Amino acid sequence: MSEEKFSYTYSAQRHAEIEQIRRKYEPSRPPDDKLEYLRQLDKSCERAGTVVSILAGVMGTLVFGGGMAMIFKMHNFGIGIPVGLAGLCIMAAAVPVFRKMTAVRRKRLAPEILRLIEELENPPSA
Repeated sequence: MSEEKFSYTYSAQRHAEIEQIRRKYEPSRPPDDKLEYLRQLDKSCERAGTVVSILAGVMGTLVFGGGMAMIFKMHNFGIGIPVGLAGLCIMAAAVPVFRKMTAVRRKRLAPEILRLIEELENPPSA
């Protein structure tokens, strides 16, 4: 008489981790919920501009700090002042860059966003 056993183990945590990894490699598709898709499109309008403006602000601050260090530590006013002013200009450009990139992205996504809004406000009657 042979003893054949069937054993099955299920781990919810393991299954959740596998699903999370699977989602990374599946092709992206719009969510089933149109309102959620609309929210994602709206957020994506500002995301690129935010990243670039933060980078510009950080880089401008570093350049400005370098200019200040040249002035106060090295007593090199001839180079320190122009470097500091360049850093200020980079920092000042962060907001206009954000606005321009956001406006361009909104203009590009406007037809899709307006179409979704129209569908959500006036659903087709069956």
